[in-house]
Amino acid sequence: MSLPLPRRALCLLPLMGAASAAAQPRLLSSPELKARQVVLPDNPIAPAPTVRTAPGYDTVLEFDASIDPDSVSVEGREERFALVEATTLLVVLRPTLPLPEDRPLLLKLGFADGLPPTHATLALVPATGEVDVQVRVIRRPRSVPALESELEAVLARCEAGSFVKLALSGELQDGVTWERLELVRSWSEVQVRWQDVYRSRAHVVVAVELKLPPEARPWTPGEAWLRDATGHVVRRLPVWMDGARLQPGEVRSLAVELERPSKETDQRWSLEFRERNGERGVPLTPFKL
Repeated sequence: MSLPLPRRALCLLPLMGAASAAAQPRLLSSPELKARQVVLPDNPIAPAPTVRTAPGYDTVLEFDASIDPDSVSVEGREERFALVEATTLLVVLRPTLPLPEDRPLLLKLGFADGLPPTHATLALVPATGEVDVQVRVIRRPRSVPALESELEAVLARCEAGSFVKLALSGELQDGVTWERLELVRSWSEVQVRWQDVYRSRAHVVVAVELKLPPEARPWTPGEAWLRDATGHVVRRLPVWMDGARLQPGEVRSLAVELERPSKETDQRWSLEFRERNGERGVPLTPFKL
C-alpha cells in the first residue's frame, strides 16, 4: 500500500538525495519514491517485512512505539551504509553501495517498553523501480487468543495463595517446612535477593525476591524451567509474581509450585525463570524436592 508523502518529507527528499548523490553516483534513473507502512508479524518465525533501499536515497523508518537506539543493528553496516542514525522513534538509513540481490540484509532492534513483540526485524532489499524513502512501522495488535491467554494467566494468579483452600486440601496436616538457600553467582542482570523453599505433604513452593537495576530494560516473567542433575529441562511450569512486570529499579516477589515425588531422593533440581518473549533468564540455587 502506498501512502501520500507528507509535505515535510517532500521538502526533505531533494536535500537527502542530493547529499547522498554527491558521495555516490545514483544507480537508479528516476525511481518512484514511496511512503508506505508495514506491520510487524506477531509470529517470530514469520518472514520479516521488506524495505526497499538504494544508493543516493535516504530511507526513514518511523516507529509507532519507542525503540532502544542502542539495540539497532544492520548487516553490512560498515561496508554498505554511510549513515545509520537512530533515535527513540526513527531510524535513518543511507546506503552507499547497492544491497546484495541474493539475500536481504537484516535490520534488528528492540523496543524500549519491553511489551510484545519486544523486538523487530526488517529485511533490507535492493530497490528496482521504487524506493522506500519513508516507512511507518506498526506493531501488530495483539490477537484475541493471546489476550485470552493472558487473562487466564491473571485469573490463575488471583486464585493462587488461597490459605483456606490449602487447609481444606489436607496439605497442612503434616506441617510445612521452610528453608532459605544460599545464593549462587549469576550472569543475569535480574538479581536474586533471596530464595526460599517451602515443603508440604505433596507440594513444594520456591519463592524468590528479584531486583532489576535502574539502567536495565523491564523484565516480564514467562515460565519456569525445571532441570534435573544433568541439566536437561524436564518440566515447564507457570510462575506467579506480585505484579505483571518488573520495572527498572523495582523489587518484586516471584514463586513457582511443584509436586513432590512419592519417594524422597537425594537428587537436586534447579529452576530457571524465563523472560516472556525475551532471552534474560534467572537461574536459581539447586534444591531438593
